[in-house]
Amino acid sequence: MTVISTRSAAFMIDNLLSSTVNNKKKIIETDLNIQSSGNYINNNRRKRKSWTCDVCGKMFDRPSLLSRHTRTHTGEKPHVCPTCGKAFSTSSSLNTHCRIHSGEKPHSCEVCGKRFTASSNLYYHRMTHTKKKPHKCSYCDKTFATPGDLRGHTHIHQGTWPFRCNQCSKGFSKQTNLKNHLLTHTGRKDHKCEICGKLFSLHCNLKSHQKLHRNLQNIHEQDEPTSTTNDITSNQFFSNQFSVDLLQLFTSVRSYS
Repeated sequence: MTVISTRSAAFMIDNLLSSTVNNKKKIIETDLNIQSSGNYINNNRRKRKSWTCDVCGKMFDRPSLLSRHTRTHTGEKPHVCPTCGKAFSTSSSLNTHCRIHSGEKPHSCEVCGKRFTASSNLYYHRMTHTKKKPHKCSYCDKTFATPGDLRGHTHIHQGTWPFRCNQCSKGFSKQTNLKNHLLTHTGRKDHKCEICGKLFSLHCNLKSHQKLHRNLQNIHEQDEPTSTTNDITSNQFFSNQFSVDLLQLFTSVRSYS
């Protein structure tokens, strides 16, 4: 059995106590460093948010963001489209708009393949696949997939249409919808169906009309036997005429219903 002297035991106790005190000091110093660094970050964040809007008091951490925000109050739109002259408050909005002229649609839906000029349009389009409609009207129980659709619907309840027709006072939520509507007053019909020759004032109405032809064509093809190559031209004529006859019958029946 090893015998430890009183002097040695006292020395060991002193070393143990001193190491414990040193460890506690290190822990306290570490905590203080963490607190000081946290205070530095918080203070730094407070310093960064030093640009304040004089109109609404909103704060920004960069002067460029404040400058862009200020345009929402002043209405300034310094970024002009070189093709059509439409002006925008930000360069990013102008770049997105220019894709309408160039036909560029870099954002593609992974479900159906539909393409969009802006990522925000793709985001709201995805909701049409999920059937989610999180935006509910406060006046009725109707729900919508996008906040823009909800705002457009709210005009029905409030009567606060931002765009109105000066001829019939009909209201619209978008200026493009008003422009399309004005064509119905002019009587111009520049969009012609290649199958039946019917004229339309709006291209979207022509596209809806052409869908009826395609649906009727599919019905006709399902009932017809497979034709030879020599009969293709004649079958195309008769199938087109068949679509016209069925379409006229369909529209006449719908008008009486």
